[in-house]
Amino acid sequence: MSTIETPIETGTINTVVANGKSEARDETLKTHISFATKQYNKFDFIKGNRNISEPHVKALVEKINSGENYLVFSPIMVDEQLRVLDGQHRLLAAMKANVHIWYNVVTGKINLDTIARINESQRRWTPGNFVSMYATLGNIHYKAFEQFYRGYKLSVSTALLLFENQTMATLRSGRLLATDVLGAEKVADALIDVQKYVKFAKYNRFTDAFMRVFRHPEYDHKRMMLKLKQRKDTIKKLTSVNDYIRLLEGIYNYSMPSKNTVRFF
Repeated sequence: MSTIETPIETGTINTVVANGKSEARDETLKTHISFATKQYNKFDFIKGNRNISEPHVKALVEKINSGENYLVFSPIMVDEQLRVLDGQHRLLAAMKANVHIWYNVVTGKINLDTIARINESQRRWTPGNFVSMYATLGNIHYKAFEQFYRGYKLSVSTALLLFENQTMATLRSGRLLATDVLGAEKVADALIDVQKYVKFAKYNRFTDAFMRVFRHPEYDHKRMMLKLKQRKDTIKKLTSVNDYIRLLEGIYNYSMPSKNTVRFF
């Protein structure tokens, strides 16, 4: 079985209809046929291809079962022996969800180097792409979120932390809520201040730690800025949110009498 790719033929598909009214003749059109089957055992995996991520397969199955069966719009790619070149996770998800797997057949000599280039060329949607899409569709929460993270020059993941620790899965699914933009802006403004002494202030782990400190009922931002200036030489990159909270607590309480010290844990 091979890919079918031929110039469009008269009497087959000779018009393109737009909005049910206009017609246009295009002699350059070609067809490229996709197939669909539930005979999953006809396909083989190629040894040396990328490892399977079970969490990714599970996530795809959940999408399919929730009504988002996008497989028809994203066929897998196989060679003439029906070995999977691109789409291992989609095939396994189709099997688990018991839905048709759609596929295209690629002809010619294929090796692992070719497969690597195919996979490398697949550009995945970034979180920013999802934000832009939902904002363009008119979702006011995504419009506010997009204006926020772009305005403060934050990564999407960092901005999500400031929006009540919402998740990337929530963002991708269209369920993000911008319920406290003013609160997020207050933390972001404070982060900009802190960035004078902490160059990596907008990195996720530090942002997460600072947000928790900032929202402590006894936190005083002027005091923190003064202490950061005094102790700027002690600031360094750390590996965990808790480590950063301890660092900020030590800086905040530097040279303060015990009665004025504050615990942020």
